[in-house]
Amino acid sequence: MDLMKTHLKFRPRRQAHDRGVVLVVGLMFIMILAAVGSVAYITTSGDLLVSRNYRQHNEAINFAEAGLAEAKARAQLARTEALYAGDPAQPINPNWTAYIVSDSSWGVSDDPDYNASYTNYFPVSGNSSSTAFTTNSLEGTMKYAVRIRHKREFDAEQAGHNPSRPHYLDMDGNSGAHTAASPGNIIYFGYGNPASPGQLTQFTTSGATSFKPVQRAVSWGRSGNSVYELELEFAAFPGPPILGAIYAKADVTGNGSSLIADGRDQCGMDNDKPPIYTRDPAITNLNGNPSTPGNPPYPVTGPDNIDIVSYVNSMMGEADIILTADQNNGVYGSPTNYVVVYSDTSNPYNVGGLKLNNVTGYGILIVKGDLTLGGGFRWYGLVIATGTMVFNGGGQGINISGATLAEQTVDINGGVEVYYNSCEVQKAVNGTAMRVILWRDVNLSLGN
Repeated sequence: MDLMKTHLKFRPRRQAHDRGVVLVVGLMFIMILAAVGSVAYITTSGDLLVSRNYRQHNEAINFAEAGLAEAKARAQLARTEALYAGDPAQPINPNWTAYIVSDSSWGVSDDPDYNASYTNYFPVSGNSSSTAFTTNSLEGTMKYAVRIRHKREFDAEQAGHNPSRPHYLDMDGNSGAHTAASPGNIIYFGYGNPASPGQLTQFTTSGATSFKPVQRAVSWGRSGNSVYELELEFAAFPGPPILGAIYAKADVTGNGSSLIADGRDQCGMDNDKPPIYTRDPAITNLNGNPSTPGNPPYPVTGPDNIDIVSYVNSMMGEADIILTADQNNGVYGSPTNYVVVYSDTSNPYNVGGLKLNNVTGYGILIVKGDLTLGGGFRWYGLVIATGTMVFNGGGQGINISGATLAEQTVDINGGVEVYYNSCEVQKAVNGTAMRVILWRDVNLSLGN
């Protein structure tokens, strides 16, 4: 009985003790849950921040790339086109700068290399030399700003050019270092190396109207607090030098008085050329009384050797249209769409070369092999063949506005009219893709 009383006496205390243990365990569990929740919250917040920065980083890159794409496309247009954003000067202006802006929060103070002595144009439709600051991009949703300039010697030196590690062929006789205030000559892209006339290279020279200046574009893409900067150097494909309305490395023969080979520039943008230029020792033999105005107003023979084969090989990949057989009737390109038409007469083999009759085209016609043009042929731009070129202008005759180049002989019969037109040559060359010379990340800043 006493034992039972003793047991009952201590029972309430054990229950109280159990309740205390449960309370402590519960509090500890709550603290653990709170700690886990805090860690989860911090982790999630960090992940969201990283995710946001990552998204803005990628958007900034995409925006910067879009800016470069617009700059390259608009600089490639002909000067007469409304959206042209290249250098409007003729000859080119060494201090030309143009901006393309889609980011309304951007200002010229954000350009660390802004120079008030440059033109600082903001090209708008119909006015490529407007100086009024404006958002003039064709893109309405992406945020970017682009600066375009002619590449100068100082720019190449900043990228590592020096006499022992040349990035370009220095042909101006000055190999000393340049500064931002005195950046040196424009760097051109084309066939400017006398030792390798068929190799495209960068070089400095004066009066290089047959070559194209290298353009240097810097683009800033912005998304949130992220800014990404990209640099692009590009140049229009220069096309071959034009020495006459008709150029041939071998003899040129003509029969009859219905030939017109006119070396005068029909659009007045370039110096007049001789009507026919043959490479020494080739000669021109014209029978009858053809019309050959130009400067001089007669065919000439000279030492200049245009590497037609190299040019044709370099253009193969640019072809918009490939001809594998003779054509009778056809239109290639249009006045607003100049194309590259290519034919390799050995693949598949075409006996006697490519023959074109009643064909109209706009752009560059390049033929690997012999080319025969028949009546009704009309072309605006360049006609180039690595073999012989035969003009049989019977019936409707042949009319070419631009220039022709042949690696071998040129034989002219019937009514043929070839007029040098630098504007048509320029349109044809502009129809080819810009050559990208350099693409690189400049720097990057990320927000928090």
